[in-house]
Amino acid sequence: MHDNLLLLDSTIKYFETEKSAIAVTDGDFKIVWFNKSFKNLFSNKRLKGQSLFKLFGILDSLKLNRTETHFLPIPSLNADLKIIPINEKKNVHKRFIIKVEPFEKKFIGEFDDEILQHNLLFQKELQNTLSLLLREKSLKVIADELIKRCVSISKGNFGLVVFHNDSNKYTFQYFDPQKILSNTPDIEKEINANFPFLSKWFSVNRISLIALNIGDNVGYNLARIFQSQALILTPCFFDNKLLATIITGKLNDSFSPLEINNIEQFAAILSFSISSIQTRELNDALESRLVQAQKLETIGKLSSGMAHDFNNLLSSIFGSVNLLKREGPVREDYIRLLDNIENCSIRARDLTKGLLSFGKPTSKRKELVKPNDLLREMIKVITQTFPKRINFIYDIDDSLYNILGDSTEIYQVLLNLCVNAKEAIEEKGIITLTAHNITINEKNVMRFPLFKMNNYVHISVSDTGSGIKEENILKIFDPYFSTKIKDTGSGLGLYVTYGIIKAHQGYIEVTSKENEKTTFEVFLPSFEPNAVVKKIDENKIILLADDEIMLRDLLADLLESNGFNVIKVSSGMEALTVLTEEIKVDLIIIDYNMPEMNGLQCIQRIRELNFKMPVILSTGSLGLESKIDLPKFGINSLLSKPYEFDAMMSTIKKLI
Repeated sequence: MHDNLLLLDSTIKYFETEKSAIAVTDGDFKIVWFNKSFKNLFSNKRLKGQSLFKLFGILDSLKLNRTETHFLPIPSLNADLKIIPINEKKNVHKRFIIKVEPFEKKFIGEFDDEILQHNLLFQKELQNTLSLLLREKSLKVIADELIKRCVSISKGNFGLVVFHNDSNKYTFQYFDPQKILSNTPDIEKEINANFPFLSKWFSVNRISLIALNIGDNVGYNLARIFQSQALILTPCFFDNKLLATIITGKLNDSFSPLEINNIEQFAAILSFSISSIQTRELNDALESRLVQAQKLETIGKLSSGMAHDFNNLLSSIFGSVNLLKREGPVREDYIRLLDNIENCSIRARDLTKGLLSFGKPTSKRKELVKPNDLLREMIKVITQTFPKRINFIYDIDDSLYNILGDSTEIYQVLLNLCVNAKEAIEEKGIITLTAHNITINEKNVMRFPLFKMNNYVHISVSDTGSGIKEENILKIFDPYFSTKIKDTGSGLGLYVTYGIIKAHQGYIEVTSKENEKTTFEVFLPSFEPNAVVKKIDENKIILLADDEIMLRDLLADLLESNGFNVIKVSSGMEALTVLTEEIKVDLIIIDYNMPEMNGLQCIQRIRELNFKMPVILSTGSLGLESKIDLPKFGINSLLSKPYEFDAMMSTIKKLI
């Protein structure tokens, strides 16, 4: 076989002992010889006679110069495929030495000058990029420039950035000088279809993906859609969160390790830029909300004080009118004037109610409000009274949380928002009402920085009307501020709305774009009378010993859902092992009936080892409490099966 290769025996011996994976192909790139390391790459696969390109998943239509050495990246092996032509005698078909080299291995010889030029170009592009970051605040501009640099540095034909969000919806930024993407139909639809899987792939592998336009490789669909020979998809992670993916494409070539590395450097810069700009935007939004909250609080205190004094004056006016009606002359013109004074005073009193409730928000009535019932009633009114030119759409969860408050006031708030939406639509338009449950916790509190962590009913009213100018957004809840034509409104609608929501310990927010869309979002805290309100120290650890696996796992889930950390064991011996391994446990729950060592024996051993933590003995046997001297064994409490979980939680909280 060696003679057929026309290679020296010494060369073959060297190849056989070489640690690198090496093979030899004929002129058609079919394998005719390979060493042990190469064989190990394809453990149960027949190699002799196989196509090199099929083995490594590379297009066999690559335009390879048969007189030069080539490097082809193989991301799945984190290595390059080095293809070296063998100079042989005339009239002998060309053969090639194939060598698999790790990515980090440096190019040598004739490639040094090319690498030097490439590095100089990259350094220049990097300096320009850093200068851009210092002066630019728009993520769109930064992303656009970074795509151009990625395409330039890799000699690509096009590029785009796919921005990720938490709900698997994507936005895009294109750089397409050759108008390749513009000729691709439904490109965004295809990306949305492929990227949920690719996002999971990136989360697991944390490396760039080379997608080739051949079957049976990850990303093949995108390469086919873009009509490209090769794509490199580079994830942009920051703080373990996937923020974006840079896609760079080549029509008739692949990517070298150097190009991949440089694109990854730009991806790191884009990750930092996205995080930095999102943090800046969050800070700006938080500052804006704080300023608005402080302003409204100040206005509320001022208006409340004025309204209080004004009500005192109105009380005097009502008293005087009463006296004049009883003791004054009974003349028609006289009575008409008194009635006019009284009616105006009543209107003034009703106006001051809103001012008082804003400054000192206390709802007059506290009752259990079922939002589903309330919204059903409101939807009936809207569908019967709103003009047919307006398309009213609603999406309401079937089981919204209950609310504690005044149903009349909440109804007034929501109906007022819908009426405002109707008035914002001049001709045809759409009003969308949605209501869903939402939980604000440690995972999403950054999106709601001023909210308390709780369960809320989230009600949203959107319209496709005239929108609100940016400069008016911060004034929208000010008293007597209105964007409506004069005499069509008092300007107190949203001001009173804000006061009512605040009285219910809720929040209201508005987002709008002029001539496009306005959305009011109301967040009302849920009322859960049976919920455990007491905060639990999340660092508390409970050791749970029970040989009934199903019951033990169920109890562990319940404890963990209430904020405890749980260590599960199935015997007394395992419980002792955990304790003697210096794991700090705050409480132990031990089943009485366990194999090898019952719960009582285990507790006795725990106390002999001077462990002082509280211990709860659980049992399915009746009358065990009368048979055992609990203090003697160091048992703090006895629980009977089946468990009453509320009673158990109460016992645990007393003991920890």
